Amino acid sequence: MLKKKMQVYSEKIEVTTEGEPLRPTSFTWREQNFKIERILRSWQDWKFPAGAPHRKTWRLRRHRTYFVVEATDGRTFEIYMDRKPPEPTWILYRELGN
Repeated sequence: MLKKKMQVYSEKIEVTTEGEPLRPTSFTWREQNFKIERILRSWQDWKFPAGAPHRKTWRLRRHRTYFVVEATDGRTFEIYMDRKPPEPTWILYRELGN
């Protein structure tokens, strides 16, 4: 069986969520809808981006929540919600290989 390589996309997606804190249940990418079978992993990222000035303030920090999700078609994706104002943005960061 051929192994699929990881593909990096970093593209904006539309996400349906539920609960509090928000948990993704499906997303639309390139006009295709993916239903999320399960969340395999999630974590917060509050690091400073590469190239941040020497004097770092909380405003420069990333405010992201990452999810590794398995879609009902068996594909695995890493997506994140960037909580930066004015409103949260969802990004499909990459598709993970098998």
